[in-house]
Amino acid sequence: MRQLLKGLFQKWEIVYATQRIDDYYKAKTRLSKSRIAYKINTLTTDTGNNRRNGTVTTYHIKVKEEDIRRSYDIIHHQLPQY
Repeated sequence: MRQLLKGLFQKWEIVYATQRIDDYYKAKTRLSKSRIAYKINTLTTDTGNNRRNGTVTTYHIKVKEEDIRRSYDIIHHQLPQY
C-alpha cells in the first residue's frame, strides 16, 4: 500500500526543455537507455505574429525527484549547447 501511495504522489521535476524535436528525441532516448522513468509534457503556442512558422511546441521532460542528478548528467553530457 505504501508503494502505491508513493507512486501516486511521486514528485516529478523538469530536467530538460527544448523546442528542437531532434534534441527532444536524443534526450528521451538517453533516459530510456539508462532505464530512467520519465514523463513528457508539451506546450504548444500560436505565435500569431509570425504566420510563417505558425505554432511553437516546447517539450518538457520530467523525471522522478530521486533521478534528477543522474538525468542531468545523462542528458547534458553530450547534447550540443546553443
